[in-house]
Amino acid sequence: MLCLIGLVGYAIYQVSTDTGGKPVEGDKAPNFTLTTLDGKQRSLSELKGKAIMLNFWGTWCPPCKTEMPVIQQAYIMNKNRGFEVVSVNIHENELPVSNFVRQLGLTFPIWMDKDREVVKQYKIGPIPSSFFINRDGEIVKRVEGPLQLSQLQQLIDQITS
Repeated sequence: MLCLIGLVGYAIYQVSTDTGGKPVEGDKAPNFTLTTLDGKQRSLSELKGKAIMLNFWGTWCPPCKTEMPVIQQAYIMNKNRGFEVVSVNIHENELPVSNFVRQLGLTFPIWMDKDREVVKQYKIGPIPSSFFINRDGEIVKRVEGPLQLSQLQQLIDQITS
């Protein structure tokens, strides 16, 4: 009986601590390679030594549309501090994304995850979802939902220092 209780306790512990392979704070950010909106192949590993906001979004997502101008403003304010935005569009073609980017005046690079491979790799649920990755490639924070500028700036300060 004691052995059974121990096994049940261990099983409960495993379930409660299992992240299901979902990258979490303290993990190294998994590498991936995607094609950018302008047709270049880019890998996350190329940005080693930079502070990165990895943001997953879609043009059809109202909170994403609200958040994008905030990300643009933060990008302009912080790009000279070694801050990069990796903006991953989910499962769309170039035309609607290009129109969206032009309409909002976005200048940071857009990476295209047409097959949702990176979405699966990072176990993305609700969007927008963002990861803040420090210069050592470690995930410092995962945020699900849109960010306000003050919150975004605090997270950028945390990964650029």
